[in-house]
Amino acid sequence: MPAQRSPASAEHRLVFLDYLRIFAFGSVLAGHKFWEPLWAAVSAPDSPWHWPAWLLWPWVRFGGVGVLVFFLVSGYIITHVLRRERAAEFLVKRAFRIYPLYLAAVLGEAAWLAAEGRAPDARTLLWQMTLLGDWAAAPYALGSLGVEWTLRIEVAFYVLMAAFKASGLVDWRGGAALPWLYALLAVALWAAGPWPTHTDWARGYVSLYFPCLLLGSAVQLGERGAVRRSVVAALGALVLLLQYAGLHRWQPGLVSVHLAPFALALFLLLWACRRRLPGPVWVLWLSELTYAVYLFHNWVFDIVRDAAQGWGWAVGAARLLALVVLLALCAALVRVIERPAIRLGRRLARRFAARPVV
Repeated sequence: MPAQRSPASAEHRLVFLDYLRIFAFGSVLAGHKFWEPLWAAVSAPDSPWHWPAWLLWPWVRFGGVGVLVFFLVSGYIITHVLRRERAAEFLVKRAFRIYPLYLAAVLGEAAWLAAEGRAPDARTLLWQMTLLGDWAAAPYALGSLGVEWTLRIEVAFYVLMAAFKASGLVDWRGGAALPWLYALLAVALWAAGPWPTHTDWARGYVSLYFPCLLLGSAVQLGERGAVRRSVVAALGALVLLLQYAGLHRWQPGLVSVHLAPFALALFLLLWACRRRLPGPVWVLWLSELTYAVYLFHNWVFDIVRDAAQGWGWAVGAARLLALVVLLALCAALVRVIERPAIRLGRRLARRFAARPVV
């Protein structure tokens, strides 16, 4: 197997998205599980690691930049695939892409919590499994600061884009009307916000971050010439303005972190280099692990790290072992659950694709 794909095949695969996915899960993993040694180095001016850690810190703090990169990537790729997929076909494929591995993660975590006497009640678990828990104020699964909240946003975005596809808006003049609808929706979310409000740390996250998905979509529309790039730039400025205004109102502690500008700058940099980036095997392999690592890192990492420390391992060695086990487990889960589920979704979706247009 060659170590690198040809430029043509790399471009066809949208390899720049693979690099962004790797950064995103790396940022989230570092921000959630390695922030203590990083912050110690940042806080120690005499440490040889001070300046590297200081430069890295804004990109991994809270894992926030990585999460917003995930949203930009998702907005871009969903708009790309909807050019050739019908609404029903799209929803079937996304359901089989998202839910099987997610359900394995949620049920696995629930089993672990049950073994420790901390199992969620049946009602909470069912709402978590649907990814519709905000409508019932259900707490988030997959860790103390559960990553499930981001998937709730993703599902809402899929439904919205499927509705736009079914209504013909995605195809009308190549989607030219969509950025204007995105702008109206972003303003409406801000004006009606914050939502949801059932946890303080995630207060208003839909109002704040859903527009990042819309912006990623608009970049794709601008790339294919459906809208002027000046329109995309104006939407980007509006999204940033509304996010800062919302942070001041609902999450003032995050105002100085500047998550969105960092995420958008990185996304646009790699997008601008999209025709020059190679697609080596290691990039494609790590990119494929993205979703599994995102789902399992918050609790599997803790189980292995804490067990290793209980065996007398040093903290650094315990973290390294937890990382190795996490990556190995995720590689296995991709092979056993994620890939078969995606293939099954594609087979079922072909039935919708094959139906004649009425």
